[in-house]
Amino acid sequence: MQKPLSRINDFERLYKENYTRLYYYAYRFIPDAEACKDIVNDVFEKAWTNFDNLKPETASTYLYIQTRNKCIDYLRHLQVEEQYADFYKAVTKEDIDTSFEEREKRIQKIESFIEDLSDPTKTILKKCYYENKKYQEVADEFGISVNGIKKHIMKALQLLRTEFGTKKVPQKNS
Repeated sequence: MQKPLSRINDFERLYKENYTRLYYYAYRFIPDAEACKDIVNDVFEKAWTNFDNLKPETASTYLYIQTRNKCIDYLRHLQVEEQYADFYKAVTKEDIDTSFEEREKRIQKIESFIEDLSDPTKTILKKCYYENKKYQEVADEFGISVNGIKKHIMKALQLLRTEFGTKKVPQKNS
């Protein structure tokens, strides 16, 4: 029974020694305190899951790399969300001559189009945007990489742009 207690104590020490530094490291990328806390907590959750495979001499490096990668994933997710919001605004753009009913019809057309997308693209889009799940969560559910999730999202957005005749939203440099 001594081994699990040692594992808990070792992990607790690792957590206490690194949490604050990792938080501020994440904050350099993402100036959102809550997002940084979530990211660092996700990193430690993964570290706990893989704790038996971590070597004490490389554990800190592992934590920093995971934090950096989670920050990059978060920023990419924000970029895609922004593109989706811009697309949605472009399609549902209000002008003086457009009535409420016409706008509602456009929204229904978009929602209907999304329903007609093939799976898994449709389900991935819904999980990411309707259920507000992180790419990593959806990737884990589908047993594919985060890049695979991104490809499905970009495919769906491209199909929406094509269907509704909006020009491509320019990509921002990260």
